[in-house]
Amino acid sequence: MDSNFTLSVSRPPETVEVLVLVPTRELGVQVYQVTKQLAQYSTIEIGLSVGGLELKVQETVLRKNPDIVIATPGRLIDHLQNTPSFSIEDIEVLVLDEADRMLDENFAEQMKQIVKMCSRTRQTMLFSATMTNAVNDLISVCLNRPVRIFVDSNQDVAFNLRQEFVRLREGKELDRDALLAALVCRTFRDHTMVFVRTKREAHRVLILLGLLGVKACELHGNLSQPQRLESLRKFRDEEVDVLVATDVAARGLDIRGVKTVINYMMPPSLEHYIHRVGRTARAGRSGVSVSIATEFDRKIIKQIIKRARNPVKNRIVPPDIVAKYKEKLAAVESELRSILDEEKEERLLDKADKELERSKRMLGANKGNGEAPADKKKHSRSWFQTQRERQAEKKKAKEIFEAKVSGGRLSKKKKKVDEEQLGMKKKMQRIESSQARFAKRNQRPKRIRAMADY
Repeated sequence: MDSNFTLSVSRPPETVEVLVLVPTRELGVQVYQVTKQLAQYSTIEIGLSVGGLELKVQETVLRKNPDIVIATPGRLIDHLQNTPSFSIEDIEVLVLDEADRMLDENFAEQMKQIVKMCSRTRQTMLFSATMTNAVNDLISVCLNRPVRIFVDSNQDVAFNLRQEFVRLREGKELDRDALLAALVCRTFRDHTMVFVRTKREAHRVLILLGLLGVKACELHGNLSQPQRLESLRKFRDEEVDVLVATDVAARGLDIRGVKTVINYMMPPSLEHYIHRVGRTARAGRSGVSVSIATEFDRKIIKQIIKRARNPVKNRIVPPDIVAKYKEKLAAVESELRSILDEEKEERLLDKADKELERSKRMLGANKGNGEAPADKKKHSRSWFQTQRERQAEKKKAKEIFEAKVSGGRLSKKKKKVDEEQLGMKKKMQRIESSQARFAKRNQRPKRIRAMADY
């Protein structure tokens, strides 16, 4: 017998073993980089499928069916619909990172479609810093005999985080920029993240800080993916001192050395607040969170104080300091407006150039025959929803977000309709689960019983 005999275990060729779903592109790139480092001395192949990066390169990688695929929901469905030979029918493990964010209204229908296309014998793992009712609904729908493992409480901040609030009195909302400028320029000058609500706000705050001499960069959805990754790199490499971001940077990102998180405006819910301030005071390090709050934020502040492990402090910025920075901001106001106007004109010119190029391509393809180009029809990418369904989903998500921002005050009629729809949905889920149990019970082989022979 050959003494060099080796035993090899074979697996089905060209099948995806593990699918990891993440809510944001930045988190997907981070998970991909960490996974590549862990698997660098193995033969495990890893694929990345997130929006904003080169589509054809991703298609080439996914056609080979790598062992692990890390993806965002929208781009994954795009590839499942339009990339030949790529499927997730035989996956063994499905991982949902930041599961509560994955079940936001923007992702609900996409998640249902992905779960429907996965193998029924898979193992599903959900990871989330906060366990919401939406996550519990998903658990009841797609998991069998789930096991819950809690590392920490769902609604607690880090024990070494110092929480501070700056009160913005009613009628003084215009002082918000001056307060932020005073906090950043005088106290929290480096390794600081500033969270805002909208993309437009993020860009405006970035320009204001830049005019005051602060090295800053921005991270939000209006940037291309290479620009977003470049902003993260600059902040990590300490080329800039401040990162101005929307909630796209509030989930899952592990950026070393963040000392301070400043909430330019309070988030709409306690869960959003926990995720924002969770960017600092990580891995045993200390950190500070400073939030600019008004009277409308009283409810969420009470919740934060109630759950705080350490005393929550009230930071007071002297009125003369606020007045000083108001004067500085007033001095650069005209420059700010001119910059925004120039950028608006550039965007309009870029849009006009793109429309012109598009018209030229269509004219060149048609060549006067009045028919749509065949190549465009051939290579058009399909989607599991119609355009009308996608618009309705986006509209519903916008309404829910606005309701959260305004304190959750929905109209009585709208609230009644939503409650009826939710009740009907839960009722249908119970019926489906009971039917599945009965079908499974009927398929079981009959039990053989031993009887005494008299």
